Formats: sequence, structure tokens, C-alpha cells
Amino acid sequence: MNSSELVIIQLIKSALFGFPLDLQSDVDWDAVFTEAKMQTIVPLVSDVVPAEYSAQWKSTTLKEQANFIRIMYEQTKMAELLKKHHIPFVILKGAAAAVYYSTPMNRAMGDVDLLVAPGYFDDTFSLFKENGYEFIHDFGDDRDYKFKKGGVLFELHKRYSDASYDIEEYLIEGIKNAKTVQIYGNSFYALPEPVNGLVLLDHIRHHLYGGIGIRQIIDFMLFVNSFKDESEFENEVLPLFKKAGLFTFACVIVKMCKMYFGLPLNVSWCDGADEKTAEQLLSTVITNGNFGVKNPYVYRPVQSLSMDVKKNGIFKTLQRAGEENCVAFKKHKFLRPFAWIYQLFRYITKGISALFHGDLKSSDVSIGSQKADFFERLGIQ
Repeated sequence: MNSSELVIIQLIKSALFGFPLDLQSDVDWDAVFTEAKMQTIVPLVSDVVPAEYSAQWKSTTLKEQANFIRIMYEQTKMAELLKKHHIPFVILKGAAAAVYYSTPMNRAMGDVDLLVAPGYFDDTFSLFKENGYEFIHDFGDDRDYKFKKGGVLFELHKRYSDASYDIEEYLIEGIKNAKTVQIYGNSFYALPEPVNGLVLLDHIRHHLYGGIGIRQIIDFMLFVNSFKDESEFENEVLPLFKKAGLFTFACVIVKMCKMYFGLPLNVSWCDGADEKTAEQLLSTVITNGNFGVKNPYVYRPVQSLSMDVKKNGIFKTLQRAGEENCVAFKKHKFLRPFAWIYQLFRYITKGISALFHGDLKSSDVSIGSQKADFFERLGIQ
């Protein structure tokens, strides 16, 4: 980690758990601010930034908090619409993660993810279109569909699980036992605690491959921290993680949070996690930034390709990446069978570009393979 990243970790520990700051006199606060923006944690830590450097932090925080209020307003209107038409649903991540923050509006917000009960998707889709929600596109996997209203993006899930990990049965059962949650007077349905935690954990797994950031780690850490009774967590939550095949992954994440982010709980169930793997996980999270905004694979196409191929096979790698990297494949289903061809040429172009810039190294293939091994040590596919 560089000096700015080390300061970010100190700020997080101080903001969340009251650790004193021990900063050098030569901190580059502009660089730290840039890092915090890429990790989408400016509102979370702005209160502990020294006053003489905090002006831009406070300004960004106010904008993020205003965005939070706007999103919650539109989410509440959407929730009321679905309740009126007796459609069972839950909010995933977003506000359902913000509830674990001491100040929920300090959790930076993006879109609104919602999952409806089986059999209600078509009705919800039609209801959205009839009530001014603009359909943007789907992702071609019959999983989630983007809408927009009031400047807010809504991601309507027909199902949550991706192809790698099917945890849908737990979410379906969770919708049946959904709880009512309120944030600043805004009411919505959320999954029961164990299943909500499973979603936050699986969200990290789902995006770790492409690039997960500190904010998503903090979401899960604060969920864990909300259980002050360790035996309650072990009895109610860990069995679900084990059933879902994510226990090892959870152990490594929590071990990392204890080692670096100041998580104050004992959580002895994670003690057996490998420290080296926890260190590598932190490095991966810090390096990527929020949803891969700092992802080095953009500049290392050979690393990326070698890692992807080892993990998923050549055709699946090219097809999935092609669909992700070209808007046309998201909008027009008839074009999707050709996505692998597009991605093949994209990799070739990136490789040639990297060669001319002196960035292409023979060690990239080995590093990509090592990354795939890292995923195996995390216990995820």
C-alpha cells in the first residue's frame, strides 16, 4: 500500500471504531481525498479528517448525503407502489446495508436493487412501465433489469443469484419472512438478518473478480459488528454461510477486518483464516477501488485473460467479457452470440497497445494464474 492508502485505513478505523489518528506531517491530503473518492467512502470518514484539510471532504459529503435523501425518496415511492399492488419484495444492499451504519446517510448510494417474489416479476415490470419508470436495458442473463425514474436507477431482479453461486432458495424464503425497516422515516422491506448478511457477503464474491472496493467490505463488516453476541452470530448466521459455500470466504474477510480495519469483536470463528490470504485480499480491495475503478487488468490484458481462462475457460471468458464491455450486446439480444468475437479483438487490441507502451510482460500470464489460485484459497469459484 502507498502512503495515501495507509491514511485511508487509519481514517476508517477512527471514523468507525474511534481509533486515534497517528499521521505523518507530510500527508498528501489531495491524494488521500482522490483515493477516498475512488473507494466511495468520503462521507464515512470526512468527520475525522483534520479541519484544515476538510473543506472538499465536507462539500462532497453534503452532495453524497443529498443524493442519499433523493434515492431514499424515490425508493419510498417505489415501495409504496409495490405495496399498493400487493407485490412481495425486498431491497437488496443499498439501504439494506446502510441500516448498519451509525449514520446511514454516510453510506454512499448508487442505484436501488430490489428482488420480487417468484411469479411477480412480469407484474412488477408492467407496473414500472405504466408508472413512468423508463426501461434502460437488461444484462442478457434473465437476472436483472435497469429502470430509471426521478434521476434514480432501479435494478429490478428477477432473481439474485449468478451462475457461480445459487443462493436463491434462501432469498425466496427470506422474502416470505421479510422485515420492515425504517431509515429517516422511509420504510421498506428487507431480508431477515442472516439472509441480508449472506447477500452482502455474496455481493463481495460476485464483484471481487471484476473489482470490489472498501465500501462493500465495510457493509459486510458492519453487519458482522451489529451482532454483539458472538454465539447468536455463530448459531444463526454461520450455518447459512456454510450451507451457501461461503464460510471460508467470510472467515478471510472478517480476519482482514480485524487485522486492518479495527473490527473490535472477538469473532473467534475466523481465527483459523490464513493471514497471508487476508493480506492479499486487502491488497486486492485497495488496488481495485469501487467496482474496479482502479482495476489493473484494464492495463494488463494478458493477466486478465490468463486469470479468466483458468477460472472459466476460454469461450465463457470471451463471451461474458464481450457482453460486459459493449452496450450493444446489452441492448440487442440478437447480437449477443457474437460477443466473444468482439472481446477477442478487444483483447488483441489491448495487448498490442500495452506492447507499444512497454506494459506487456511475460510474467503477466503467471500473475493471472496466481490470481486464480488466490480465488481458490478464498474458497470461491
